Amino acid sequence: MPMNAPRDHHFIPAFYLKGWTAPDGKLVEYAKKGSKLIAKPVGPRATGFERDLYAFPELPRDQAQFMEQVFFAYADQKASDALDNHLGQATHQWTSELVSAWSRFVIGVHLRHPDAMPELRTAAQSIWASSGDEFQERYEKLRQPGDPVTFDEMLKQRDPLTSIKMQANLIIKALDNEFVGTHLNQMKWATIDVSASPVRLLTSDRPVEIFNLKEPNGVLSIPVSPAKIFVAVNEDASFEELRASAPQTIVAHVNTLVVSRARRFVWASDEAQEPFIAAHMSTKLEPTPFFPNAAKV
Repeated sequence: MPMNAPRDHHFIPAFYLKGWTAPDGKLVEYAKKGSKLIAKPVGPRATGFERDLYAFPELPRDQAQFMEQVFFAYADQKASDALDNHLGQATHQWTSELVSAWSRFVIGVHLRHPDAMPELRTAAQSIWASSGDEFQERYEKLRQPGDPVTFDEMLKQRDPLTSIKMQANLIIKALDNEFVGTHLNQMKWATIDVSASPVRLLTSDRPVEIFNLKEPNGVLSIPVSPAKIFVAVNEDASFEELRASAPQTIVAHVNTLVVSRARRFVWASDEAQEPFIAAHMSTKLEPTPFFPNAAKV
């Protein structure tokens, strides 16, 4: 493995958490140890990661970190540009690439969590295993005299690591969900400023709210700074309803959601809301499995 291969794999990217940093470049990380809430000032790169989370150690050393080193490195860089637009810190042109990058980021944050990755790995293994009969049938129509009898034997001769590579590709395809991504690209987007609220927005390792995505009243949201929320809707009426709500009401809803669903971390720009975090953190965890139909093809 190259000496500089990234092994601290961020399931909540540092560019996203940077929005909660104080002038000293740090934000407050909250984690629970048993019933005790631990607050720790950290830099955005020093939190929200797990060692080798997306690694495939079965692959050669120069390929084992492909998902983090290539796929997420590119995806997160483009999503960072999109976030700068949402925060009014840049005016990058909203190309189809940038729109898709933001959608990929939002969906990815929801899917790439450490508690979800084992499900995705198991589903990829199941999908690959279940495709054997179909591929064998196709192979038999093409097999020439002298070729291996089975499709699996042929693959092993050509590349013994084909199975692992295909499973990695299946996981990447799930993280870059074309169906949900296309729908999100086509939704109406806005960044809602709630700075008039006396309470700041928090975030966590489960920050994305998805409500009735396929329905007319469908909404997807994620806090993008202590004072702003990204919102995507299917109909303008949802925006009108949001803008008619008091900023503190919106903040209360978002904070309750992201804190109560937090599985490992909550992040804040300061310690002002520590009692709220202590009372609500991880009290309404999403049921598992996250993706009960992931292995179905």
